[in-house]
Amino acid sequence: MAGLYVLFDLDGTLVDSGPAHLRAAAAAFGERGIAADEAALRRFLVAYDARSADMAEDLYLDLWRRMQPLYRLEQPAIRPVAGIEQALAQLASRDIGAGVVTSKRRWAVAAELANLGWTERFPCVVCREDTSRHKPNPEPILQAQRALGGQAACYVGDAPSDVLAARAAGLPAIGVAWGWAGAAALAAAGAEAVAATPSELVPLLLGADLGAQRAADA
Repeated sequence: MAGLYVLFDLDGTLVDSGPAHLRAAAAAFGERGIAADEAALRRFLVAYDARSADMAEDLYLDLWRRMQPLYRLEQPAIRPVAGIEQALAQLASRDIGAGVVTSKRRWAVAAELANLGWTERFPCVVCREDTSRHKPNPEPILQAQRALGGQAACYVGDAPSDVLAARAAGLPAIGVAWGWAGAAALAAAGAEAVAATPSELVPLLLGADLGAQRAADA
């Protein structure tokens, strides 16, 4: 597959799914009779396994199982991050494609892309089922690079695990500060740059690293 691509995380980067996740998580915790404030729910949601959530494995997995049908009910209300569609259009106008690498399960990704009219927008979508290891491990990003013929230029995400995965895969990492982690955490994880708003994203992507790769591919 020819061309230059930028790989994106989905939740909190392209779609504003945080409120839906919080509502579904709160309901799942409630089913288990566990009191949790928003900070505790966020810690659970950003964790990538039971250890990082500081939970017993069986509790962590049970909460995620309970969340699935609850989250499905929330999906129709999920919208793109304000301004991100314009950023994607600007990339496309410069013949720069976009792919998605997410830890989300394929049924959830497919539903959201369809709801947003994005099903055909991304030629490569790597979901949780596609690899045996997940971010911050680089395997999902490497899988996308293979699918795209090695043309991925960088990875964009809102979490430190996104930055760590990109760096481990040998790609520049661009952080987005509109997610839950914030600019300081993304910079501390090693992001080359952090966009405060979607309007800042394309200029960063068209910076020195991406420009150098475009020249090398010419």
